[in-house]
This record gives sequence, C-alpha cells and structure tokens, in this order.
Amino acid sequence: MFIEYNEILAMLMEDRPEFATELYNWTDGPELPEYDAIAISRQTIVPSRGTERFRVCALAAYSKGEEEVVAVLFDTVLEPDADQAECWLQFIDNAQRALSCMVTFVVLCRDVATAKWARDYSAVGDIGHYVLPVVVPSLLPNT
Repeated sequence: MFIEYNEILAMLMEDRPEFATELYNWTDGPELPEYDAIAISRQTIVPSRGTERFRVCALAAYSKGEEEVVAVLFDTVLEPDADQAECWLQFIDNAQRALSCMVTFVVLCRDVATAKWARDYSAVGDIGHYVLPVVVPSLLPNT
C-alpha cells in the first residue's frame, strides 16, 4: 500500500511544489534555508533483498540560484515496517550523491506509536541527514 500513498504525494507535489514545504513545516525540524526554486521528482529503488516490490519516495530539491541547498524525501508508513525503513538510508544516500546537499527524510505516519517507532528506528547519529516522523492521520486512513 505504501507505493500508492507515495505516488499520490508525488503527484500532489508535482502539481503544487509548495505542498512539500507545507508538509515539512509540520515537523519539528530546522527551518528550510533560503531558496528560490523547488524541483519535485520521484525516487525509486529496488530493495537489496530483491524479493520485495520497488519502493518510491517523493523528493523535493530546494535550490538557490544554481546550487542545491537541501533535499527533502517523503515516505508514508502505515505501521512499523523494518523492511521499508531499511530503504531510507539508501534513498538518503542516493539523494546526497546526486545533489551534494543535506537531505532530510520526512516520514508521514498515521499514529503516534508508528511515529515514535520511525524516530527511534532512524536514530543513526549525526551523519549529515535526519529523519522527521510526522503524524498525519487524515492522510493515512486505516485500510
């Protein structure tokens, strides 16, 4: 189910890039740096286990002039899912390599317990990126 929600997020952001900024602003993360453009794209990976379906995240790349200043990846988590979370570092690494800027990962969760799990699961230390879980119950209904 996660791919469908991420595809919807990407479509909404492609239609209105400011939506990515609005979602980011719901987090407790630092303010976004000054920017004058937002480029939205869909990032896709095939998990290393190979037996899973591919994973998709929406990426908002913020730039000032010709320089990328920060990138924000978005994922949705319906419930704790270690397989899905294992992909987060690969998404972050791919974005950092492609854009050469700090990368933030916003995880939209439908409940507080899942958000706490996402925060604790992603505690990887200060290595140039961070994960920010956000509870958005209205966007992620029970299925």
